[in-house]
Amino acid sequence: MWYSYNKRQKITALDFKDEKIKKQFHIYVLIPCLNEELVIQTTLKSILKNNYENLVVTVIDDASDDRSLEKISEIQDSRLNVLRRIKPNAQKGKGTALNWAYYQISEQIQEAGIAPEDVLIAIIDADTKLDNNYFEKVNMVFNHDAKLTGLQSKVRVANLLKDASQDLEFSEIINATQMFRTLTNTVAFGGNGQFCKLSTLQALNEDPWTDSLVEDFDLSTRLFLSDIEVKNAQFDDIYIEQTGIINDNEALVKQRVRWAQGNIQSSKYILPTIRSKKLQNKQKFELLMTLLKPWLMGIEYIIVIYTLIMIVNSAILSGITQSLKIVVVLFIVMSIYIIFVNFVWAILYNKGKSQEKTRVWDVVKDTVNLTKFLLILTQIYPQSAIRYFNSKNDWVKTNRQEESVDPHIDEYKK
Repeated sequence: MWYSYNKRQKITALDFKDEKIKKQFHIYVLIPCLNEELVIQTTLKSILKNNYENLVVTVIDDASDDRSLEKISEIQDSRLNVLRRIKPNAQKGKGTALNWAYYQISEQIQEAGIAPEDVLIAIIDADTKLDNNYFEKVNMVFNHDAKLTGLQSKVRVANLLKDASQDLEFSEIINATQMFRTLTNTVAFGGNGQFCKLSTLQALNEDPWTDSLVEDFDLSTRLFLSDIEVKNAQFDDIYIEQTGIINDNEALVKQRVRWAQGNIQSSKYILPTIRSKKLQNKQKFELLMTLLKPWLMGIEYIIVIYTLIMIVNSAILSGITQSLKIVVVLFIVMSIYIIFVNFVWAILYNKGKSQEKTRVWDVVKDTVNLTKFLLILTQIYPQSAIRYFNSKNDWVKTNRQEESVDPHIDEYKK
């Protein structure tokens, strides 16, 4: 990731604004919705503020039992429609809901006589805010590069308050990962604001989304492993803002356990990646780093726990020996290293806030908050592994919170 940061070049959709627009892609936005009364109306208003001509927005209501449908019905716009799933067929997982809507949308597109290569299928979450020219920029980049098959928006977390850890994670750490993937041509779909050409999805000849707990990453991985020529991208000025999880560590851990368990589920692609004759070595390297991460984390946990047990055992049986002192010093050095890495991320994050001079206190505060945030998340892989090996693959949805948006959010945009 540090290498990708060193080699990075800021690439924006607006770099292509002077190029001739050959076509206006038909953009079909799918919004999964299950009890989203707190956020869905704000999201729809934000999306529909875009004056992009060929835009259709479809909310997939998955048998909500709150006021979601009422909130949606208050918005009158010809580009907006709702597809309702009814129990017992509803609430079977996000992937199932997306596939159900996808096939209905595909039929509508075929009946309208629109070519699949001229259609972009977008997945946007129900807690999203967009720029007014968001879809125009998406159209620009797909016009610029005819080989582009997919796009992942950058993600910012809007409700920062005093703790910006989640925004720092998305805007720096995850962004650095995607920068590295840009170098290897393995940019993954990772949540909110993903676009894929309909022709590419159809070429899979199977349901685009699976019941994986990370159905987005699962889709992009299968695309890379298929015979389809895939090229995904990310641009610095194509981003969405979404709500985070504030002051609720239990909800945060549940969300991340789900993601971590989804990563474990993706282990089934390790051997196909190794055996692939299509993928280049650099692509295999990056994909395998991601796919092997849960197991490498497991080894790390075992080493740390074993070392701590040995330290305590040695101290009890033999007292403070020279060997024990060395081990303790090594642990302290590793802890300092981890904090230093977090400090570097905090510096990079604060440098991107605005053109003003970076404030030392903000860097220190973000370093402390990021360290606490990552400590909270140390439990996710043991929990996700237990769930995985007990075949608990149910989809635990994150409950929305009322928005608590930092009034200076615009300073953080890059």
